[in-house]
Parts: sequence; C-alpha cells; structure tokens
Amino acid sequence: MNGFQTARLPGAIEKTYFICPHCKHEYVAFYTDLEVRDLQAKIRRVQTKLQNPRVDQTATLKQIKDIQAQIKVGMDRVRAAVEGGTGV
Repeated sequence: MNGFQTARLPGAIEKTYFICPHCKHEYVAFYTDLEVRDLQAKIRRVQTKLQNPRVDQTATLKQIKDIQAQIKVGMDRVRAAVEGGTGV
C-alpha cells in the first residue's frame, strides 16, 4: 500500500482514503469536516499534557477519551451525510 491520500470535497469536507495496489479499489478510511478537524487538533494539544508529570494523568486520559468519542460521532455524521447523499 502506498499510503493514504486526501481529497477535498464540497462543504470543507476532506476524504482520507487509499487505493489498493492489487485490485485498484478505493477504500475510504474516514471523512472530516471543520468541526472534526478542530477536535483532532484539540486532542493533540491535550495529549501533549501527558508528558508533564505534574498533570493529573487520570483526568487527562478521561478528557482524551471524551474527545475521541466526539470525534467518532462527528466522523460518523459526516460519513452518513457524504455517503447517504444528504449533505452536511
């Protein structure tokens, strides 16, 4: 596999996918919109807190888990809108 590619779709949506080198079929990994990308940036910022030994690790891990759940909901919403043809 040559890695993931990104394509911009209408409505500030990005599709991340790869093309199988054997069958040449396009497989979509996920879709994101501005909200999901903001949450992804937020989780990266929160994850850097884990490097600080003075930070409450349990609370930080809970915050990360909560953001991950929000990202999943957002990605599912965008996928349904794109693949279901309802628009975002």
